[in-house]
Amino acid sequence: MKKISLFVLFCLCLAGCRKAPETQVVNGDGADVQVIDGTWLPAGATPFIFDKHIYLQAVLNDSVEARLVYDTGADYLYLDEDYVRIGNLQNAFGRTIQMNMGGAGNGAPVQVDVITDPVSIRMGQHVQKSRLCPIIRLRDIIGCHADGLLGNLNFLSKPLQVSFSNHYMLPLDEIPADMPEGYTRLNARYQNQRIYIEATLSVDEKNAVNGLFLLDMGSGGGITLTQAAYSLLDLSKKPKVFFHTQAGGIGGASDDMQVRAQTFVMADTLENLVINCSLNTQGALSEREYVGLIGAKILSLYDIIFDPQHEAVYYKRIQESQQYSGLTKVQMSFFDRTDICDGWVVNGLYMNGIAQKAGIGIGDIILSVNGRPVKEMTWEEQRSFQWEGKTTFVVKKENGKTKEYVLDIDKEII
Repeated sequence: MKKISLFVLFCLCLAGCRKAPETQVVNGDGADVQVIDGTWLPAGATPFIFDKHIYLQAVLNDSVEARLVYDTGADYLYLDEDYVRIGNLQNAFGRTIQMNMGGAGNGAPVQVDVITDPVSIRMGQHVQKSRLCPIIRLRDIIGCHADGLLGNLNFLSKPLQVSFSNHYMLPLDEIPADMPEGYTRLNARYQNQRIYIEATLSVDEKNAVNGLFLLDMGSGGGITLTQAAYSLLDLSKKPKVFFHTQAGGIGGASDDMQVRAQTFVMADTLENLVINCSLNTQGALSEREYVGLIGAKILSLYDIIFDPQHEAVYYKRIQESQQYSGLTKVQMSFFDRTDICDGWVVNGLYMNGIAQKAGIGIGDIILSVNGRPVKEMTWEEQRSFQWEGKTTFVVKKENGKTKEYVLDIDKEII
């Protein structure tokens, strides 16, 4: 295996089910639509599951099924290391070399295997190829329901509609004249397979930042300021909380500070939202030409049309928005690794939060919640679980012993 040095930036699948959805194309009111497992969608649309990220069902190289997270902050196809190992797919995609790769974490670039033979990706009627495919530790960041990441690739060569109200993506040859009705048009910069818009964040009357924000659907959070942008603000008198995670992205651990902000003005005005301020001195959240990221927690409040040919993005606020699991109330983060162990691995803690004060630590494995083994919980159950009231966690510690914790989950940490 050769070694070279290169810095690389980064469907429907029902809960735990990987069978191909039943699809029928019919004609309705003069326009083709498709019926997928009983759901009516525009012809050519690719359905997705939304769980802090967009999950698409794909077939790689005509035969290998994979559930991919769509990441507008990335470019190529990325496959998870354990997905490849557990599926015995080490030789399924061709030749590999080693490259250095960095990302959003606070560590230095790490060496990863990279598939250099083109990998085809089919999602419904749409086929594209990734000329490079890094193999990364993705499940250690977002859990076992992701087999890989799918960057923009060829998505931004033409317009793309992303409907969070009906959970589908639709590539377009051109935007129909009536499609943008009810949308707000914003100028955008499309550069190096990334999308940027100008927005204004006001923490309070004296602290505001205006500039380019990267649209990052691969981030499950809301607004994140880079360390360079945050350092320009005086937040010394603001109530704040510090968060540390071992899974900040490719590159390792990450630290940030969270505060409440008055407004964020993009397509419309969002009020009283918690924002992240990166404390990282390395990686993609240290210092960049953009001032911050707009993650899926914000983007999922809208139906969106990307229009790269005219340097624009269209937004339409939707009434229904994704309900989140309330990790600010649980005051820790964890990810499902029941593919390799018996539970959910704690990968982040809020300093002086209820979880840390109780004694839960990073690396602990949550085995059950309120007497229910988490390994028995379907993905659909996990997405709808309500975190509130006195909640009992049975946790496996680093020494192999189990311990019970009761957390009173009743309010956000800020």
